[in-house]
Amino acid sequence: MNDQFLNEERPLPEAGRGNVVQWHVYRRIGEARAHLTHIILGQGQHIVGGHSHDSIGDLWWVGVEVDNIGHWGNRGAINKHSG
Repeated sequence: MNDQFLNEERPLPEAGRGNVVQWHVYRRIGEARAHLTHIILGQGQHIVGGHSHDSIGDLWWVGVEVDNIGHWGNRGAINKHSG
């Protein structure tokens, strides 16, 4: 799997905004890459992610973006995790 998107500067998603419905945040890029092998996508779903920073240091995030949030379900069911 191509994981070059992890090197792209992208802010973390915000719950309730956009179409990223699930994401995990990591302090080490190796953990983010390892997570990629465990993602199973449904129709209309895509892996997204990127690199960002906070006051402590670097962050890498990996998530699932859906084509149609209305078809996917309730915005209140959006799920995020940090590692």
